[in-house]
Amino acid sequence: MIELEFLDRTTALAIGDDWLAAALAPSSPYGARDAIVRRRFIEGEEGAATAQAQRIARIADRFDLAEMEALRATLGRMPDIAPALARLIVGDALDDAQALALLRFADAAIELQRMRADCEDLPDCAGEEIERVRALLERGRVGSHAFYLDDAFDADLRAERERFEEARARFESARGRLERTVAEALGRGARFDEEFIVMRESFVAPLPPGIRVVREAPTYLLCEIDLDEETRALLERREEAARGVALAEERLRASLAKRVVASTEGLERTMGRLGEFDAVLAAALWTRRFACRPAEISGEGGIDIVEGRWLPLQERLESGGGTFVPSSMSWSGAAIVTGPNMGGKSVALRTVGFIALCASMGLPVPAQRARLALPPMIRWLGIGPEEERRGGLLSSFAGEAVRLRDAFAALSPRALLLVDEFARTTTPRESFAILVAALHTARARGAEAIAATHLAGVAAAAEARHFAVRGLRGIPARTAGGDIERTLAVLADCMDYRIEEISEDRRESSDALALASLLGVDDEIVARARAIVKTIAE
Repeated sequence: MIELEFLDRTTALAIGDDWLAAALAPSSPYGARDAIVRRRFIEGEEGAATAQAQRIARIADRFDLAEMEALRATLGRMPDIAPALARLIVGDALDDAQALALLRFADAAIELQRMRADCEDLPDCAGEEIERVRALLERGRVGSHAFYLDDAFDADLRAERERFEEARARFESARGRLERTVAEALGRGARFDEEFIVMRESFVAPLPPGIRVVREAPTYLLCEIDLDEETRALLERREEAARGVALAEERLRASLAKRVVASTEGLERTMGRLGEFDAVLAAALWTRRFACRPAEISGEGGIDIVEGRWLPLQERLESGGGTFVPSSMSWSGAAIVTGPNMGGKSVALRTVGFIALCASMGLPVPAQRARLALPPMIRWLGIGPEEERRGGLLSSFAGEAVRLRDAFAALSPRALLLVDEFARTTTPRESFAILVAALHTARARGAEAIAATHLAGVAAAAEARHFAVRGLRGIPARTAGGDIERTLAVLADCMDYRIEEISEDRRESSDALALASLLGVDDEIVARARAIVKTIAE
């Protein structure tokens, strides 16, 4: 048997895996590196998947949305200290930016520890190592956005800085005397930069003593103060003192780096816990926002979903003021969903696939209640998204046939097949035969399959449970002006999207002609089609 991935790209796009990944996106770099929520549980790990979903649900119950958003905001402010820690470990001295990052990291970890209160389902994120690092660097804190190697860190550094300040003051005093002498000779202010300009037109006599010409130009002279022997000696003393300060700072930074590195194990442990904290918090926020609940993960076959929702569509509808209609289905082996065009058959399949995806990741699921096994594979069978059509080299049916071949080559018990209008581009007779045969084969191999179709009699032939979308509650009038958006809104208001199990002898209608008329298809075409349908029915 060929080993295939859990989701292929077509299935991932169809059921909303990308949407789920975005919804569960962490706030911090530590959460981005954590795989606790994005991992997939497999057969034999039902207990672990259930435990994780229950843990996430407890966190969602423990905190309200505002509290969880506040926790995420704190996580979002945390700097990534991994690069700094890596450089310190290989022997780099601690610079100001690294020290500030470590301080901010420790602040956020301690704040998160306070905010998590006594919630045992969120990991501890601050311990003795974090407190030790913050205490080590606290003396250098300047407000909330800067770090300075303060004198309080080290007596030797303080002494070197004092020596430098004394040397600097003596040099500045001596240079100031020279500046005043030059200023009197030039008849200008007593303050000079390192280099200054003397205009030729303003001073025709030879330059007075104490001025050195650096560069001559036609209209000016670029000059500097010419230090005398005493002032040059004071300058050398100042530079020597500055080198002493630099060496003292270097020694202190190396010492601080070693003390931080001594806490590496604790810092790395905290980073790992923060990743877990971030990941489960994102899942808990998602769980509370969409009222998700832990599923019953069974080791046996069968799928039972009560009031299930496909969240990507629910979010989109609710953002526009609409309402998502949940669906309930229960079957083992194979099930069929029929109903009118635009009635939500494909959404029902996506709902099943999305719930199975969430359960396989140890997440609460968007349903009032759900029971299912951990699927080893989920496959969407039908015409996939446009970008998945193999470059247009295959016809629509050929592409479907290849996906059917690949899926059944790896099919195993509990795999989930979502079959959407399969083979609809070929003849109804052959489409019927392929669909029924595929459902029989899937059930024989222990897989779970649910298919959306317009073909009559499939449920009976495949010995499958039959569910149907209730459909239009009356035919709405055509909207004036041909406004398609308004027409679709009216159609949605008149459509009953609820799914119910039906007996096979119930005659169904796709409402296709009513929809065609509502969407503005020529009246003559619709009238002729109605007459033809009546003839066939009789």
